[in-house]
Amino acid sequence: MGIPTPLSSAAPRELVIILTNDEHGYLLPVEDKDFYYGGAAYSAASWTQKGYDPSEANPNVLLLSGGDSWTGPAISTWVRGESAVEVMNLMGYRASAIGNHEFDFGQEVIRQRAAQAKFPFLAANLYRQGTQESPDFVEPYAIIEIQGLHVGVIGLALRETPTVVAANNLQGLTFGDYEPTLRRWVPVVKQKGAQVVIVLSHICPDDLLVLASEVQDLGISLFTGGHCHEARVITIGNSVIAVSSAHWNDYALAKLTYDPQTGQVVKTEQQLVDVLVMKTAQDKLKPDPQITQAIAKWNERVQLALGQVIGYTASGLRTNSPAMHNLLVDSWLWAYPNADLAISNTGGFRQDLAAGEITIEDIVGVLPFDNELVEISATGQEVLRALDEAGSQFVLGGMRRNERGQIVLLRDGQPLNPRATYRVLITDYLYSNKKYLFYLYDDEPYETSILWRQPVIDWITAQHSNAENPLDRRIDSRAR
Repeated sequence: MGIPTPLSSAAPRELVIILTNDEHGYLLPVEDKDFYYGGAAYSAASWTQKGYDPSEANPNVLLLSGGDSWTGPAISTWVRGESAVEVMNLMGYRASAIGNHEFDFGQEVIRQRAAQAKFPFLAANLYRQGTQESPDFVEPYAIIEIQGLHVGVIGLALRETPTVVAANNLQGLTFGDYEPTLRRWVPVVKQKGAQVVIVLSHICPDDLLVLASEVQDLGISLFTGGHCHEARVITIGNSVIAVSSAHWNDYALAKLTYDPQTGQVVKTEQQLVDVLVMKTAQDKLKPDPQITQAIAKWNERVQLALGQVIGYTASGLRTNSPAMHNLLVDSWLWAYPNADLAISNTGGFRQDLAAGEITIEDIVGVLPFDNELVEISATGQEVLRALDEAGSQFVLGGMRRNERGQIVLLRDGQPLNPRATYRVLITDYLYSNKKYLFYLYDDEPYETSILWRQPVIDWITAQHSNAENPLDRRIDSRAR
């Protein structure tokens, strides 16, 4: 990267930044009888309608993503983000932070998506283990020329990524602290000619507030974030913080006015724009045909692969309802009767199961991760210890908490015996993640090679449910 040519005009320049984050592959909008909510095509149509299409017609517009772009509905998850990146290319993204969910399918998939993307993945605090060097699928920063203005964009990955991602997917990587990373790289991008500095991160708004206050002396004009699905647009000191929520349901719009004579950003404006379209007023927001055609192509491919109807629910299941939780772990024990107990984590459930016909595509959207089941041996005391450490994060199969808070077995209502040994099904994610305790209990777990959502598909199929004989009455909906 050479030192860019200075601005040829002394007139102030306005830079418009559009930020989305945590898109999670929601290429299609969510809808009810009256509205469409979010989705890639309507989001792009919204900023185009406002005159901020990030194309050659608007050379002062910079479109950025805060990461977690592709794990979610089957239209993206099933093809490991290939569809999401193709659509983001068409939308005009110029850079993306690395989110924790970018690692869901392993580092080789990130390499594939990085080769596919027409924009860089950025993470200045992501290193090859034992070094201060970036892995080959990310860059620490990018300098992007916007109508003669040179913008330094520094990426930050979530520091806590190792606590929320399967350890096998992070082998050979370490994540550094935010403040030292910025103190290292901000001078570098300025020396390379950046006149405006932006931090593009996958960090929650509250943590960004702390970080921005710690590095006010570095002259960073804009901090963008993600991860917590909490929208925020505020100013702290001389910096703007802009974070959208998720799923292209909204986007943050920040305007920075740069004065070449002073070398400073002299004015800022920011707002949050909801993407909400009335079905009766679609003609007021027309999506780009190229984008809609690309989404339709991927939707058709996924429908062909996963559109098989396997069951029917009269009322549907909410994401983190007892019925949804019990469906998962009970299906494991049904499919793998050698086990006594089953434990999953609440964070693995990603969307509701709508009322009506159930397809394989629906189950992939509910349980998008490629986790596999492992069987461990653990004493009752060890199971109790694990539940005490992180019980509210766990889904229980074969056991429940009774009215007195005791863990009792579903088969006979007797308390879990602390001295007895049980065969427990968990996911490889729970076993490999050191913030849980399961890895301590059995150093030779049995890898079943069963994908965690497959028993759900098989159990639902085996019930032969339909509108006259819905699935609902066969699912235990009691909280455990």
